[in-house]
Amino acid sequence: MAIIYPEMYNGTGKHPYPANDDSSHQNVNLAERIFSVAAGAFLFYKGLKSLTDHPISGVSKMLAGGTLFSRGISGYSLIYKKLGTDSTKAEAINIKQQFIVNKPREEVFRFWRKLENLPLFMQHLESVEQTDPKRSVWKARFAKDLPPLSWEAVIVKERENEFLGWASVDGAAIHNTGKIEFNDVPGSMATEVKIVFSYHVPAGGITTGIARLFSPVIEDIIAGDVRNFKYYIETKEIPERDGQ
Repeated sequence: MAIIYPEMYNGTGKHPYPANDDSSHQNVNLAERIFSVAAGAFLFYKGLKSLTDHPISGVSKMLAGGTLFSRGISGYSLIYKKLGTDSTKAEAINIKQQFIVNKPREEVFRFWRKLENLPLFMQHLESVEQTDPKRSVWKARFAKDLPPLSWEAVIVKERENEFLGWASVDGAAIHNTGKIEFNDVPGSMATEVKIVFSYHVPAGGITTGIARLFSPVIEDIIAGDVRNFKYYIETKEIPERDGQ
């Protein structure tokens, strides 16, 4: 069976990367390039072997393999260009939560600011150890069958009783940032809490795709932690941990 790849021709019979385009700009990340080179070489070899018995299929495979190989060597994809995709750029995936806590704003802020309190209601956190007023070491496990992840974080912005912003330091397994806002609810002693978690996926189409699939799981975990936070600070009872 002949295998035709869209990048093989541009409809004119000419090379898909004409001299006047911007193919010098790489838009394919390293992992995909390695895969493309390996797959292209294999496909070219398979086509070469089948030339005698199946010349049309063999030529098609060789052309497709050559295109993949070229994609890997050059780091440029015409399809990615047309789709406006660039897998060399890291993506940030944001998770937002907003809720009301029936406690005064100062009390809610004070509780959250003591970072060692977070594992009391965040089921995915095994521990948070504050090493100085701004820095802390976090240890998390997102599923019982997965190994724990550890990283160091630093508070980058703080307004007492109003706002906290933090970020992982360089070298973290997953670069992540977050912020939380505390606002009074008019006409009551309650507090409106707004949280944004961002984690930055290492540049890569495959990695990013996996992260997008995993994002709903993270959202469910954090949404559960948010419910636990509201429950804990209002009742002072530690929520039962589920099986994750």
